[in-house]
Amino acid sequence: MLSHEHVGFWGKIRLGQNGQTDQWLSLSQHSLDVASVFAALAELPAFHHKLKVSSGIELDGIQLQRLAVIALLHDVGKANLGFQDKVFDAKAPRAGHVRELAPLFDAPELCEAFATALDLDEIADWFDPPDSIEQFLLAAWSHHGAPVRFQTGDQTGNYYLARTRWWRADATRDPMQAVAELMRIAKQAFPDAFKRGVARIPGRARLQHRFAGLVMLADWLGSHQAFFPLGRLLDIGFARNAARRALLTVGLDTASLQSDLAQRPTTFKHWFGFEPRPLQSAVDRQAPDDAESRLLIAEAETGSGKTEAALARFFRLFAAGEVDGLYFALPTRVAARELYLRVVNYLEQIFPKPECRPAAVLAVPRYARIDDVPIDKLDRLLPDDRILCHDDPDRLRQERQWAAEHPKRFLAATVAVGTVDQALLSAVQTRHAHLRSVCLDRSLLVVDEVHASDVYMRRLLTGLLSHHVGLGGHAMLLSATLGAWACAEFLQACGCTTLAAENYAGACAAPYPALTLLSGIRRSVGFARGGSVKRVRFDPRSWLKQPERLISELVSALEAGARVLIVLNTVGRANALQRALEQHPAIQKVWLFRCQDSICPHHGRFAPSDRELLDQAVSRRWGKGTPPGPLVLIGTQTLEQSLDIDADWLITDLCPADVLLQRVGRLHRHDCTRPPGFEAPRCTVLMPDCASLAEWLDARGEASREAKRAGFGSVYADLRTLELTRLMLLEQTEVEIPRDNRRLVEGATHPERLATLSGPAWGKHGQNVEGLTLAHNIAAFHVAAQYDRPFGELSFNELNEKARTRLGLDTLRIPLRQPSPGPFGAEIAEITIPGHLAPKERDDETAELIRRGADGMILRYGERHYRYSRFGLEPFDESID
Repeated sequence: MLSHEHVGFWGKIRLGQNGQTDQWLSLSQHSLDVASVFAALAELPAFHHKLKVSSGIELDGIQLQRLAVIALLHDVGKANLGFQDKVFDAKAPRAGHVRELAPLFDAPELCEAFATALDLDEIADWFDPPDSIEQFLLAAWSHHGAPVRFQTGDQTGNYYLARTRWWRADATRDPMQAVAELMRIAKQAFPDAFKRGVARIPGRARLQHRFAGLVMLADWLGSHQAFFPLGRLLDIGFARNAARRALLTVGLDTASLQSDLAQRPTTFKHWFGFEPRPLQSAVDRQAPDDAESRLLIAEAETGSGKTEAALARFFRLFAAGEVDGLYFALPTRVAARELYLRVVNYLEQIFPKPECRPAAVLAVPRYARIDDVPIDKLDRLLPDDRILCHDDPDRLRQERQWAAEHPKRFLAATVAVGTVDQALLSAVQTRHAHLRSVCLDRSLLVVDEVHASDVYMRRLLTGLLSHHVGLGGHAMLLSATLGAWACAEFLQACGCTTLAAENYAGACAAPYPALTLLSGIRRSVGFARGGSVKRVRFDPRSWLKQPERLISELVSALEAGARVLIVLNTVGRANALQRALEQHPAIQKVWLFRCQDSICPHHGRFAPSDRELLDQAVSRRWGKGTPPGPLVLIGTQTLEQSLDIDADWLITDLCPADVLLQRVGRLHRHDCTRPPGFEAPRCTVLMPDCASLAEWLDARGEASREAKRAGFGSVYADLRTLELTRLMLLEQTEVEIPRDNRRLVEGATHPERLATLSGPAWGKHGQNVEGLTLAHNIAAFHVAAQYDRPFGELSFNELNEKARTRLGLDTLRIPLRQPSPGPFGAEIAEITIPGHLAPKERDDETAELIRRGADGMILRYGERHYRYSRFGLEPFDESID
């Protein structure tokens, strides 16, 4: 068995099947690999520009080399003997290489020895002020994802061992000599960094955070065996060449792709095959280098071509070198998958040569694809877990969870389509936020289906846009239903000082469709010539508690050949109606939506493998060009946004007007022949049987339990928006889309309209909602990544349960102890449990299959039981089954 005498100070080690050392890489070589990648990243135009903006000066080559030297020191903590010995002695303490640096800051003799080995006086003089060198070192040492901070008096963990033994020489090794060796290599690799008389690097906090993110990205790439294999001797030239090859391979260096696109025809019609509509033309006319167009807000009806407008904007910016990538953020996984296929098709048309085409990533956890090929069908590029050398079991588990979702790769892609939470995670206090943030720096950020009624998500998005656009980035918001106050909030966060939130009358009179620039200028873009005007008849029914009363009409519609889409607010309501239809003798089974020949609803509570099958089934049966014929599909919010599906008749629970317009977007979406009786769009809205929704509030102004079961006060917290929507639908049952879009949204969400609801119950509820809004704003502020605070003063408070719930991060993905066939034939290897259904105790590593029957699988996780069937995951109580 090899020992440290043979290996020396190592940076990466691979263990063989017998647990013994197989191959290794010296600490100096690994550190040089990472520094070489950092130097290559810093030279890329997009990253270089963000370093310039965050520092306030144009960083020259020498200053960038100096930052590369600090990046080279990212793993200097591995020189401690505890870390070096742990792979050679199974009984040795589990030493890390980050927290173990703490004694170097408060043990005088160690502090002096460390400063001498680093030539600290010299490298401190590179920064302004010189003592900010400590902050940049902490930024480099934060490469595992969370800011490192050493607080006085914190002597927990391995502190005593590190201070008394691990940083002191033994009979054969001296950790400080290993540190000095790193500096010797730095002088060889980056000689210009050590020249005299060079301008200092500003110690700005924003620069520290950009630097930290780039070091994380460099460490990720510099650890890839595909680019930096183990078993090499020190070779500066190899490290530099491998770094450049890595950036090209993963799509971070896009210069050749941009040049190729710029040299070919760059008209909208050439890209998409048709003349642009008014909105598309208005977006495409914006100059790539126009500062006012760094934030564009496109408001137009569903089906107006906002997607192509956003892609045209990306192609224009990409060809001009203004951005190196695209992240297209959608509200749901289904919407992301649907749009991803369209993006892949456009990329194939616009970049006909596969070798000169940007890679397209589906950035959806558990569904990730590259160029429409599932990740699990490709050889993994990431290194084996055995060589990552994590510091502790908790971090290993966290890393394994993140690695399964590939969050690092998502935002580093040249073109990625995913969910909005992946972008928001770059702006909140969670591990690897810096990495996500610098990757997003280089991209046009497009956020689709932005609307007014979700205060918390709007606040998080505001923070993200403020940071992204504030660093000179480009962003575009797409919406059919954005209220005036939300629009003003986004613009003001990005630096607009000329646009204030309009009063109700002014908001309703604002042009629609419209394109709003960062300056606050809102331009009417007009309607498409010959474009569709959809006159929708709303059919309010006071049958919220009894949706099955629609069955007789539903039978008639299906007999006439209609496709009926039913969107309900909660999974419980969707499953209950699904069961009622199946049990009704007049409903033919052939009319019911199926996945793999099993009748089922569509919602978010299915296992990942089944959810993929469900999404594909929806697209095949309801997408554009699919065959007509009687069919009914019941689902939840998973069906309301960004899906190119078409229904003859829409039935929906009452929801806020902006959400309702999203759902109506699936009604008569395509130009096709309609069955008799459904020539005109009709939307039946299920409402409570009451004179006012105030009756659904208790004495404290809170939604009743019955209301929450319908999604009132739970899915949609503000019952005032629901009440105003209800009143508008009762007053005017026919609306014209898109002409009435603005009026409907403002009528349900504008503060002046909310204030029209009077009475004690509404007053108390309004106070509760305003308190909740304030709490959401405060919560969003406290979970936001604080990129204006320097390292050493900053630590991350991992997201609390409410924040994780809003971002969808509280959903548990639990492996089954033994994988088992699911209701659609696919093997179920894990289940997803939403946070509100999770057990209190979550220590179990797997879920257990208790029994299987015709009604599905009965599972146990923790103290709770669940049924998993063609209805998805449901709570299960054996005592009442």
